[in-house]
Amino acid sequence: MKIFSKKWGMALVTVAGVAAAGFVLEHFMGFNPVTTAVNTVASPIKNGFSYIAHSLENGRDFIWEMRAYKADNEKLEAENIELKRQSRDIAAYREENKRLEALLDLQNSMSDNTTVAARIIAYSNESWFEAVEINKGTLHGIAKGNVVITPDGVVGRVTDVGPDYAMVTTILDSSSAVGIKVSRTGGSGIIEGDAELAKDTQCKLSFVDRNTPIIVGDVVETSGTGGIYPAGLVVGSVMSISADSTGSLNYAVIDPAVEIDKLSEVLVITG
Repeated sequence: MKIFSKKWGMALVTVAGVAAAGFVLEHFMGFNPVTTAVNTVASPIKNGFSYIAHSLENGRDFIWEMRAYKADNEKLEAENIELKRQSRDIAAYREENKRLEALLDLQNSMSDNTTVAARIIAYSNESWFEAVEINKGTLHGIAKGNVVITPDGVVGRVTDVGPDYAMVTTILDSSSAVGIKVSRTGGSGIIEGDAELAKDTQCKLSFVDRNTPIIVGDVVETSGTGGIYPAGLVVGSVMSISADSTGSLNYAVIDPAVEIDKLSEVLVITG
């Protein structure tokens, strides 16, 4: 194998020498039978060297182009990520602005009441649907028993308060009870929190006036009885109805108007 390689090496050196000689003779002697013969022998070698040189040059250019393409692609990818982030930020700002405008409109519409706008800062550690924490407290005029709402409807009541925070028990909590009336018929009832239904962000309507039928889709609102919740605040709508064997209503499942699991800002009625 070594002898074979050595022979081929010598052959290449010889051919290269012939090609070089052809260049020299052609340069000093011009075209004549000798240079023509030498060039004829060396021509394939010249072509081979030329092909190799072009191939190496093309390979080098290809590598440089690939590096440039990769750099451009990385730059474009980074720019695309940044544009997506900016787009998300803009959408979030628009959504927040929309919520704040609705809250301000609600606050302005309740000119007969004193209200304080607050932001949700935490949910209950044990059961998120039981209570939420807001960033306003006694320093802002908030007290226990204050009703908490959003432009969509009722959230719950303040059950604990500090100087700069307050805990709000939602209508999904099992200790919650809200006197309501059915908007369509005026029939009365009580909405209560239910531990099982709360897992699906739902609550229960019971003690409904049996002389007033209700149907799926009926909207229920605060009745104002009991002196806790002002009348006319939307609570939710009827999702399903459970009746006994005689057709009498046992209870109805209510879908709250407020998405408790997606709260951001609320309005506290302080007076």
